[in-house]
Amino acid sequence: MSEHEDTDHNHDADSNADDNAEENAAPPAKRDAKRDDLPDTMCDPPSARQVSDTEEDASRREFLKVAAMGACGVGLVGVAAIPGAAYVAYPLNHATTVGGTGLLPAGKLKRFKKGVPSKVDFFDDRVDAWNRIEDVKIGSAWVVRTEDRLLALSSLCPHLGCAIDFDAESIKFKCPCHRSSFSLEGKKEEGPAPRAMDELDVVEEGGLVQVRYLRFKQGANERVPA
Repeated sequence: MSEHEDTDHNHDADSNADDNAEENAAPPAKRDAKRDDLPDTMCDPPSARQVSDTEEDASRREFLKVAAMGACGVGLVGVAAIPGAAYVAYPLNHATTVGGTGLLPAGKLKRFKKGVPSKVDFFDDRVDAWNRIEDVKIGSAWVVRTEDRLLALSSLCPHLGCAIDFDAESIKFKCPCHRSSFSLEGKKEEGPAPRAMDELDVVEEGGLVQVRYLRFKQGANERVPA
């Protein structure tokens, strides 16, 4: 074989190799039609505004959660505070002083002389608001022994509640505030007092005198318990 024929044969072999390489080469990648159809914004990474909106929504949800918990807490505190408020307001709607509803000892009968009034102080337990005080003075009365009975007269003037004294010289009870005067039996004689001295229940048993001490409304024509 001549040199010229060898050259042509080699050229034909190279051409065939190039053709085979082109045939065996991988086809060009096809573009995803579905991806091409999507908006560019769906393929792009989240922007700073989108991240900010997401954080804002999370913050809003957290705020609403805290607000709801706070509202529940306030409601529970309100429910718990109702008994406390009722407890605090109790003295505003109820009588808080107790005492003198029973008979209290005034002394032995022989202590009281006929025609000579004797002033007696009375002591009892007192409940004031939320405190209990034992054996405190709740008031005074004049005990008068007449020929046939015992009288117990409140020492408070029925006019304005001043303390009534006994004037031994005139044998009268007198109020030093507004000059009301009363007889030995407590009957009104003069002055602005609207009624006689307030008479109290008195009991003598076994030589012991006992009195039921009460207070009455001041300034009223009739005797009405306070």
